[in-house]
Amino acid sequence: MLAIALVLVALLLARPAAANVEVVVQGVSGELAEQVRGHVGEPRSAEPAAVSAFRRRAPERARQGLEAVGYYQSSIEVRRETRDDGGVRLLVLVDPGDPVRIEDIQLLISGEALQDPAFAGLEQRLPISEGDTLHHGRYTQARRSIQNLALERGYFDGRFVTRRVEVDPEAQTAVVRLHFHSGMRYSFGAVTFSESPLAEEFLQRMVPFEEGEPYTAAQIARFNRELLNTGYFSDVRVRPAREQASEGRVPVGVQLSARARHEITTGVGYTTDLGARIRLGWRRPWVNQWGHSLAVESEIAQRRQNITSTYTVPLRDPLRTSLQYQFGVQAQDVADIETEQITASVQHRHQLRTGWQQVISLRADRERYWIDDVRRTTQLYVPGISWSRVRARGGLDPRWGDRQMLSLEVADPVLASDIEVRRVRAATRWVRTFAQRHRFLARGEVGALATDSFEDVPPSLRFYAGGDQSVRGYKYQTLGPEQNGTVIGGRYLAVGSIEYGYQLTPNWRPAVFVDAGNAYKDWDDLGGEAKVGAGAGIRWSSPVGPVRFDFASTVGEADDSWRIHFSMGSDL
Repeated sequence: MLAIALVLVALLLARPAAANVEVVVQGVSGELAEQVRGHVGEPRSAEPAAVSAFRRRAPERARQGLEAVGYYQSSIEVRRETRDDGGVRLLVLVDPGDPVRIEDIQLLISGEALQDPAFAGLEQRLPISEGDTLHHGRYTQARRSIQNLALERGYFDGRFVTRRVEVDPEAQTAVVRLHFHSGMRYSFGAVTFSESPLAEEFLQRMVPFEEGEPYTAAQIARFNRELLNTGYFSDVRVRPAREQASEGRVPVGVQLSARARHEITTGVGYTTDLGARIRLGWRRPWVNQWGHSLAVESEIAQRRQNITSTYTVPLRDPLRTSLQYQFGVQAQDVADIETEQITASVQHRHQLRTGWQQVISLRADRERYWIDDVRRTTQLYVPGISWSRVRARGGLDPRWGDRQMLSLEVADPVLASDIEVRRVRAATRWVRTFAQRHRFLARGEVGALATDSFEDVPPSLRFYAGGDQSVRGYKYQTLGPEQNGTVIGGRYLAVGSIEYGYQLTPNWRPAVFVDAGNAYKDWDDLGGEAKVGAGAGIRWSSPVGPVRFDFASTVGEADDSWRIHFSMGSDL
């Protein structure tokens, strides 16, 4: 074996290396040069026979590469030179000539697709057009785009009756002829589900299309996505069974993998608003075959502790509508105000087709609080309605997105509440990225409440400013009207922020920002008593979401000081 290995090594060393041969393309650049290089390749070695074979084949191969991008009258010559180091240089001299241009595109659609609006104006959406240089790769893309559109729209029997490019090299013109016959359009057939802990009737209520409705791939993708979003399944695969199509209908099979019956979540974190915190949660994704679910979440932080249980009941359209019953207990000690709160609520949650979520709720709140050693207890029954929408692209740390929210709440002695309160709140956030690296974040929030007994309004309904998500440079909930040196909260709120970040690396982004706003006692105070904070920080796109570390300073204060802010979670 050793002798054989030595012989092989000697043969390899004796063979001239292909690295001693250099191929240089001259006369063209860019895509044309790449086409020539890709088609001519390199000699297998520097041996005279291999170099001669390369010189014979290279002109024809180069012409094939140039014809693929529309150059049919090229002239190619291959010269051999000896380099100073003894190696071989092969010069491929190219004169591409003038390109062939598309003179006419004759596109004909026949079959049921002729009446389909999705095919209207298709010629303008193809990657080729009259007057373009003939590019066979783009011509192939045009054919495939027609075929893909047909498959996406359910024309599974579609075929090209004619697909031809007629080239006149002398006239330097080409005519593209495409005749696509779609055949019939298939419809959705019956939907069948694999074994699942959920009832068949309940699963069928999640199907977003009717049997007999015209097929679209978009509906299949949407169905797959919405089943995953329910939280019942760890994996979902929705597949049309085209081979089983009958009488123009395609059955749809759904493979489901149920999540574990019990799920426990834990988390440890820190924010400058609330300090160190521990989260513990337990969830049953499905309590019964009708998709009811139960979750319990708890948080223990230095300045806030709470536990909340949520029981969710899907309604007739389980992907969009549900009832949620919640019960929670919370204690908080922030800015010299202590609160203890017990809350029970029922919420009707409905996902509108516009992408907005509407929540109609009725909440019972019993809140005991201490302000300046004065103890009060308020019992409220609060009907409310809210609308919210979140759009995002880019994963846990979105590069594009926005969030909007509007809520209205009412409490009245007529509804057995201790006091009368009207409360409205609106908030928005926007993230936009330009030129891949320049990321802007803007946010704003306004709020107002009307009451004839503000001292009896519990702190959870009053407005405060300051903190990681408000005006940085100030402590959490330390901005607002004061009483005896204690911030008691305001009737009105107006805060805003603008932030610029530069994507230094895929995971790191330095940022600068300016925040402004306050909570106010009277409407006339808005703007006049606004507080401003500004600073800089760093963002880390961690595997569990963005982590923010900021240095912020108050602006315009007699004793401007710096404050560190640390937080985790999406900007939206």
